[in-house]
Amino acid sequence: MQLPATARRYVRFGPYTVDFVAREVRDGSGKVTLQDKPFQILAILLEEPGELVTREQLRERLWPADTYVDFDHSINTAIKKLREALEHNGDEARYIETLPKRGYRFIGSVEEQARWQSQPAKDAEGNESVAVTPKRHPGRSSKRWLVLTGLALAMLLGMTYLRLAPTIAAFERLRQLNRLTVAPLTALPGNVTSPTFSPDGSQVAFAWDGENNGAGFDLYVKTIGSDKPLRITHNPVNRLSAAWSPDGRYIAISKVASAGGSGIYLVPPTGGPERKLTSTPNFNRNTNVSWSPDSKMLAFTDHPENAAWERALQLFTLSLDTLERKQIKTGCTLVTLVAYAPKGDLLAWVCVDSWSRFSIHVLRQSDGRMFKLLDGVDGIGGLAWSEDGTRILYSAPLEFGDIWELSISNPGNPVRLPVGHEAADLAAGGRPGRLAYVAGIYDVNIWRIDLSGASVQSQKLIVSSREEKSPNISPDQRKIAFESNRTGGNELWTCDFDGTNAVQLTSFGIRATGTPRWAPDGQQIAFDSRVEKDANIYLINHNRGVPRKLDIRNLSGNNQPSWSKDGNWIYFVHGEDEHNPGVWKVSSSGGDAVEIAPSPATYPLESPDGNWLFFVRRDRLWRSRTNGFAAEEVRGMPPLKLLGDKWVPFGSGIFYLADVNQKTELDFFDLKSRVSKKIWVLERTPPFWMGQMSVSADGRWLVFPQIDEQSSNLMMIENWE
Repeated sequence: MQLPATARRYVRFGPYTVDFVAREVRDGSGKVTLQDKPFQILAILLEEPGELVTREQLRERLWPADTYVDFDHSINTAIKKLREALEHNGDEARYIETLPKRGYRFIGSVEEQARWQSQPAKDAEGNESVAVTPKRHPGRSSKRWLVLTGLALAMLLGMTYLRLAPTIAAFERLRQLNRLTVAPLTALPGNVTSPTFSPDGSQVAFAWDGENNGAGFDLYVKTIGSDKPLRITHNPVNRLSAAWSPDGRYIAISKVASAGGSGIYLVPPTGGPERKLTSTPNFNRNTNVSWSPDSKMLAFTDHPENAAWERALQLFTLSLDTLERKQIKTGCTLVTLVAYAPKGDLLAWVCVDSWSRFSIHVLRQSDGRMFKLLDGVDGIGGLAWSEDGTRILYSAPLEFGDIWELSISNPGNPVRLPVGHEAADLAAGGRPGRLAYVAGIYDVNIWRIDLSGASVQSQKLIVSSREEKSPNISPDQRKIAFESNRTGGNELWTCDFDGTNAVQLTSFGIRATGTPRWAPDGQQIAFDSRVEKDANIYLINHNRGVPRKLDIRNLSGNNQPSWSKDGNWIYFVHGEDEHNPGVWKVSSSGGDAVEIAPSPATYPLESPDGNWLFFVRRDRLWRSRTNGFAAEEVRGMPPLKLLGDKWVPFGSGIFYLADVNQKTELDFFDLKSRVSKKIWVLERTPPFWMGQMSVSADGRWLVFPQIDEQSSNLMMIENWE
């Protein structure tokens, strides 16, 4: 009966000797180069020569149950290297036989011994020599002790190495990453987004709005090293993402456009007619699309039918042969980014668990298993795979963050790349070691306009080189509270009414802090933050006190606070992170909350006279009595912009922002006449999320955030291995 390989030290077949203790293979010329996984497979096959070992058995033996790796690709690679090492010629297997769709077996003739010895010497007559047993020496026991001591030291050194191996590997990886170089890939005016390499790495495709004066994006292709890109499409859209097919035949583009133009299209990389494959919603800002390795499938996000939340986005695949769409059940309400691995059958995506906690997941399509690789990330703006499918790149936090590297086999220890800061929209591929990312400038400042004169006058008020949003004027018109990321994370700040003497009030160090609102007495500011994972409402004294969490006993996950006119109540939104938002109110000293408007309802603001509570339901403005009774849509009020944060009640009406002829207008809707009047046209556009506008108590001043500078270009990293 065949002994298991683990009970033997040596096995010989053909010209090869396998040493299971030293974990090496030798032939007549010396040691055969063989990596760890191929050697392990050889050892498993040699346990039962001639017997089938299934691929599933190899997977269970070679990788622990919680290992996240493309097993099929890894096994195929290991078998290929094993055959190359054992000198397989052509298609004829000498030692390792493949049984298609089942596994492998060892077919060579095997000899085994506890220890391989030289053949006994023979005398001139052909008789074997007789070995003479040496006499015992007095120092024999001391030599044995030295041998045992040496073995113990070797074991100790081995255990020490195993303990230090992860640290050594981490330092080696950092050494490799320090060889990275970065250089501009484009230097174009306007905004460049969504890079994707051609399969041979000689070209890059991207979206650009520079030839449209910022009015929309088209697709361009550029040969790396050249200057002028080739324009592929001639139909500017609001957003555009691109992905070059692995076979090089097409570029898939995902568009967000008005008038029913949103969808997934195919276009040849040299230009030509666009072929529409499927429609997608026009509210989807996360438009990226990804090809399967065989160029037969596309992955993308879309709004599922009958979804409870009107902004839900799910993961879908699309067959290029049949145009059949298939929804992948991810358990996630809002999927933002998708990426096929370049080899194997892994598909990754990003899930928005809450507005401050994003996670990365992987599906192995061969068996349907899903794995969560990483969670708790404060926003993810880009996702890409390494060429060998063993690592994932992502950028964080959202909107121009750092680039991080995540090993599939060790996902708990992401590593930040030493280059590629202020990055988004990642791409890898084409040539080994090459990455591309979008680097941009995004400068948002707070402006003030004077509504008192015959003509509106504007002034840039609160300025930095980063983002200033969500301004709120104090009741005495002496201060402005706002949120800013000028120190890194989004924090709460105040300044004088003329924009000077800015003071930082919080130091939470995360992205999701803001929406400040002054109490009617001007002593406290209510704001929200997700510093404790769930959204919570905090109160802070305007003189730089310590933030105090408002104790809402019967609810958790609360944000968007605003005050009642008398200061006794705080209105807020509950359930936004669960995509089921409703409006509630609670005593300003805390306690049990009371529901005012059921889901969907967001952004509560009381009318200046204290008689009504306004809120947003989908893209429409509603109002109810402050106790929740008599809820009704505000008739005649135009639809609000996407997030519902670009309006404020004042006097007898509503100030709001509207898009008119590719410009942003400040309009005023009169609640009595139900007629809108244009007040002013903004010089530039507001940010996607602006937080709020605010009007001074006397009605003279209105403050709002505006994008004053926005541009982006592509950068290329090389030597990423």
